[in-house]
This record gives sequence, C-alpha cells and structure tokens, in this order.
Amino acid sequence: MSRPGTRRRRRSGVTLVELLVVLALMTVLTGAVGYGFVAGLDMQRVHAARQAEQDRTEATELRITRLLQGAKLAANAADTTTYFVGVATTDADDLGCDQLTFTTTAPGVPPVARLSEDDFETQHLARGAVGGVAEVSLSMTPAGDAGDRTGLFERVQRPSDGDPTQGGTEAVLSDEVERIGFQFWDGLQWVTVWDTQAGVRRLPAAVMVSYVPVGAADSDPPRVFVVPLPASDVDEQDPVAGGEAGGA
Repeated sequence: MSRPGTRRRRRSGVTLVELLVVLALMTVLTGAVGYGFVAGLDMQRVHAARQAEQDRTEATELRITRLLQGAKLAANAADTTTYFVGVATTDADDLGCDQLTFTTTAPGVPPVARLSEDDFETQHLARGAVGGVAEVSLSMTPAGDAGDRTGLFERVQRPSDGDPTQGGTEAVLSDEVERIGFQFWDGLQWVTVWDTQAGVRRLPAAVMVSYVPVGAADSDPPRVFVVPLPASDVDEQDPVAGGEAGGA
C-alpha cells in the first residue's frame, strides 16, 4: 500500500500496441512510396516512347518537306531529266495518289563527300555523282526487291535520268507509315494526279501529304501537312487548267 501523499510512478517505454501501430503505418507508407516510384517509372517509359515516336514522325515529315521544297524543273522544255510525277498505283485514292517521283536539289552533297579529303574526280569514281539534281521517289511499293521490309520507301538517284520508274538506291524512310497519299494545288483546287511528262511542265503550288500511321484505328483521321513549292509559278492568277497537269 502506498503511503499517503506519494504519487505512483508510471513505467516508461513503448507498449506493444503502439509498436504495432507504428509498424502498420510504416508498411502503408512504404507501399505508397513503392507504388509511386513504380508508377513514376511507368509514366517515364510511356513518355519516352511517345517522345521517340513523335521525334521519328517529325523527322519523316521534315525529310519529305525538305525534299519537296527543293523540287526543280529545268527551264529547257526539251530536258527530259527533270520532272514531277504523281500517279496512283492502286484504286484506293482517298488520300490522293500513292507514288510521287520528282527531281530536286534538296539532298545536296552527302556528308561523306563533304568530309572526304579526296578530290571531286576521285569521289565521283568511288561513289558516283555527289551533287546536282537528284531523282527522288516516295512510295509504299518499292521499285526493287525489299525483302521483308515494309513502310514508306525513299529512292534516290543522282544524277537523274529520263526514267522516273527505276534506278538509284532505295531504303525505308519510315516503317511506321501504313498508307500515304499526295494531292497537288493547281492554283484553284487540290488534284490527285500531276505528270509533267504527259502534261504541262509546271510545278504545283503546293503538295498536301496525308498518311496513316501503322496501328491507327479506322476512325482516326490521317495526319496531314502541306508543303509549298518555292520554285512553282502556279497561283490563283495563273492556275494550271484542268487536264494540263497530266490527267488532273
């Protein structure tokens, strides 16, 4: 029995219940932190994948834009080595014609040629022509044997010749394009065919490029961008009359 006037001393320390509560809270917090970390990594991976896809898409569009902006026709109407030919190889032309072949100054001098210390004649013998006007073809159907490769093919031939259907080297410009189409502004409207070999020797004022990425849903609209052609003399005051563009 305690004496009157004295206080009972309380025992110091942590009770079992308090310890269990702390452990439960730590478990919850650890799980939350772990989930947040994993979710953050997943979001980072998704963002990186989307950014990489966007970068590839932008690179493809920039490449096509640059090639088209360098489109060139010789002033001499008798010159058969410069042309601009957009034709349909299939019946599915809702996006426009699916093959475009044209001559352009855009590819310029290859980096390997600019960095080489060899003289022009040596490079010409080793690599072929390293400058001037080139023939470029964009199509979903390769001109040569592509093996199991699919996508949008780019064929480059330098120097250009009188045959826009073959020659040069071919590579996949983008394996993420399922369909592509080209339309041409004749000064008054968009047309789906342009052939300077069969019609008037004039460049369209602009080219509208529409394409469907691989894996896109049927309900997704195609991606579209328009490229004005600086060397064209076509406008509303001087349009290309119907049929003069080779069947447009």
